[in-house]
Amino acid sequence: MPPATGTAGTRAVPARPPAAAWPLRPGVVIAIAAVLGLGLRAFALARPGYLTGFTQYDDGVYIGNSLRLVSGVIPYRDFAMVQPPGVMLLMVPAALLGKALGSMWALSAARLLTVGADTANIVLLGLLVRHRGPLAAGVASGGYAVYPAALNASQSLFLEPWLNLFCLLGALVLFDGDRLAGQADGPGARVRGWQWPLWAGVCFGFAAAVKIWAAVPALIAFALCLRARRGRLPFAAGFAAGFAVPCLPFEILAPGGFGRTVFLSELVQATHGRIPAAPRFADITGITGLGSVDISPRLRIGLLAAFLILVLLATAWIRARRSGVRAAPLDWFAWFALAAVAVMMFTPSEWYEHYAAFAGPFLLLALGLSAAWLLAPGPGASSAAAPWFRVAAAAAALAIAAVAVIDGHSVTKLYPGSNLAQAKALIPPGACVLTDTVSATIVIDRFTSSTPGCPALVDAVGTLIATTDGQDLYGPPSVSARDTEAWQAAFEHSQYVWLYGNRGYTGARIIWTSSLHAYFVHHFRLIGLRSSFRGSKLVPGGGLYVRT
Repeated sequence: MPPATGTAGTRAVPARPPAAAWPLRPGVVIAIAAVLGLGLRAFALARPGYLTGFTQYDDGVYIGNSLRLVSGVIPYRDFAMVQPPGVMLLMVPAALLGKALGSMWALSAARLLTVGADTANIVLLGLLVRHRGPLAAGVASGGYAVYPAALNASQSLFLEPWLNLFCLLGALVLFDGDRLAGQADGPGARVRGWQWPLWAGVCFGFAAAVKIWAAVPALIAFALCLRARRGRLPFAAGFAAGFAVPCLPFEILAPGGFGRTVFLSELVQATHGRIPAAPRFADITGITGLGSVDISPRLRIGLLAAFLILVLLATAWIRARRSGVRAAPLDWFAWFALAAVAVMMFTPSEWYEHYAAFAGPFLLLALGLSAAWLLAPGPGASSAAAPWFRVAAAAAALAIAAVAVIDGHSVTKLYPGSNLAQAKALIPPGACVLTDTVSATIVIDRFTSSTPGCPALVDAVGTLIATTDGQDLYGPPSVSARDTEAWQAAFEHSQYVWLYGNRGYTGARIIWTSSLHAYFVHHFRLIGLRSSFRGSKLVPGGGLYVRT
């Protein structure tokens, strides 16, 4: 028998108490968390107007890309797109539904699919840690069920729920319990074949085809394969295939556009200013779900929450080491991925709450694994009453978090100032409508036009990034002129123009020049939906315009 210390052959986790001592099995805990998470996500969409309404800018862009694709328009070539094509391809079934029934139904189907994907993330997190017992499963899956950033990202079509889905699928395939798939745990142990690292790499690769952020946890997983000297080549091959298969056709069809927008423009994009650290800490640690927390103290409370998380992880590590338990590959993956992703969250200049949803799986994976170490009964300790206390405490924590989320602090609001019924009445079906916020035309079924030569532009912000090579509104005139030229060409072929703008400023998504403004005011007149922004000498006011 091997020694019970940290030498080779020791168990990576302490032995669990007898099954009879735990009131709930891991599978039951995971099921309860999944039902809770599905209920909260369904509640967000069940409110009047939220399933079919105008709530976001991004969701219209993502489903709009798919609607263009099923109509035979090629992204990166015929219109700007700054994200890899993963979500666009995943939303093809929803786009086909929209092609038959109307674009509003495409967006509604995409929202329902995203709720399903994020609910699956709850289950996948529980499955990853179920071998550590009900407590670990409850912390990981239950925590993600009420994680405010994940709830925010699942309320419409965002990238993060799908990004998390394929990263967690990759981790579940890669790890066999605590160890890597294909890594023996002693003489005579069953070894899973090379196919498992291969398929894990495929999952991580497709996650990167959804959003390139997935390359960070994929690199951590590959480093573990290198350290174990097993599965590194299949994992790398799988990652390359998972990324190349969905991306290569668009690289061939649009060799300049795909590489420039995805790998250059998106990585170096300028913004309208850097978002400070306070909201990032609040969103990553989950305190943004507490309605009593104002904006001003979020940095202090976020730092305190991050400190307490680190204390919990360190305490669990120390307790495990004193019990003669070594960290397993799954622990290393959770800790290093959490650290790398958390650091990455402070890199982009812009920040939105749904960004933090990508940190959620790794944060809760690390917390779930550590909870199994920290709260497991020690040698000779009674385990009959403790599990009931732990389950009750976990249930109370979930209830408090659920109430904090339901208070509306992290719930998406309907887009302000959108008179959709009036817009639908003013714009005839099949008309060619150009807008800087396509969600508005999608929810009133005016996104697709029957007019020949109608511009295919979908993402105003993406067009700005692509045409200026990421320099945004701050590029020199020689660079910004390309964005002006793109909108000039689009205006020339449009019957209606619906300017919504960003944060009440219509020009924030278009680089207006005196010549572009002169062309617009000469050829278009305002017919309704006037916004609070009245315009200026260079920027038209917000509203719906028709060609004169």
